[in-house]
Amino acid sequence: MDRRLRKEYHWFALTDYEQEENFLRKKHNAGYKLAKVTMLGTYYFEKCKPEDVVYKLDFNPQKPEDKDSYIQMYEDYGWEYIQDLNEYSYFRKPAADENIASEKGTANQYDSEIFSDDESKLEMMKRIFVKKMLPILIIFGAVVIPQFMISLHNNGRSTVGAVLLIMWAVLFAVYVAVIVRCGMGFRRLGQKYKNKKD
Repeated sequence: MDRRLRKEYHWFALTDYEQEENFLRKKHNAGYKLAKVTMLGTYYFEKCKPEDVVYKLDFNPQKPEDKDSYIQMYEDYGWEYIQDLNEYSYFRKPAADENIASEKGTANQYDSEIFSDDESKLEMMKRIFVKKMLPILIIFGAVVIPQFMISLHNNGRSTVGAVLLIMWAVLFAVYVAVIVRCGMGFRRLGQKYKNKKD
């Protein structure tokens, strides 16, 4: 990795994409633009001129043959494609572009938002739930809970049993924390988008 890049660690849940967008915008305002992000919340920033730049994340998994036209559509409206991670696409554009478009009366759905309305945002939330949250819930219910209960029942019978109990207890706690945090996030975003729509 390039030594000129600054590395930071941050963890955002599936439903924290707005917080992540704000975090990236603040970093760019402070003179560090996103170079790339990797799994487990490792962000790499490149030193740049401080500028107000809007970052947007889109969860809209594309077939490989459709990816180029998907990216091109947003680039045509001034969005710079950065990368994909975990089926989220990262885009950015200078906030000044939005202001100019608004002043000229040429602003459209792609200027300040990847999504033009709250209905589209609710649809994105549904895609995230089905593609990401549902598998977590299935694994938790079908694997983690049964294995934790078996280990709990066999506790103390052997050293291996005790180690397995600890392992499954930790995994159980992690899954519960993720499910609770994401569940609260889905509820918060759902209420926010529905209230704005009404």
